[in-house]
Amino acid sequence: MKYDISNPSAPKMPALGRGTECIKILLSQTSKDMHEPMVPMFFPVLGAHISGTEFQYPDFSWKEPTGMMTNLVAHSGDNKGQFKDLANAVCRDFIQHDKAEEDKLLEWQKKKQTEPDNRNKTARPDVFFRFPPSNTTNPAFIQNALALEAQGGLTQYFNLPEVEMAAWSSPISLVATS
Repeated sequence: MKYDISNPSAPKMPALGRGTECIKILLSQTSKDMHEPMVPMFFPVLGAHISGTEFQYPDFSWKEPTGMMTNLVAHSGDNKGQFKDLANAVCRDFIQHDKAEEDKLLEWQKKKQTEPDNRNKTARPDVFFRFPPSNTTNPAFIQNALALEAQGGLTQYFNLPEVEMAAWSSPISLVATS
């Protein structure tokens, strides 16, 4: 498909054919008026579950799905919140993993506080988060990215809804790989 980017109107959503059953199922959970803007939003969420895979781009180059970013451009009252529930559903396995990792950290913190000698403190466990909170600090992001890289180059998915305050009024979802 070719699109004229200088045209003031957005291209029509293509008809979903074979191999798009997953997208059809996800769209069945949203209102009809949000189908068109949500289709491009699904791919970073689904791409976070893919590791070690390359896709061929229109320029015939092969690249991993790293740094994918999408914008859900819609007015504040256009039910953009539907995407949050879908992203949480698709990333349910990430959320369960992250809860287990958080429990490891809390257990380590409790154990560390009860140890009297600083020289013999228990080492911090190696943990990594696949669906980190949007308020992650830069050092925590780097620490998590290094842990993901050590685990085989895994991907983390960020959902940044507060970016709505930016000039374009849209939440951004970002898939970042280490």
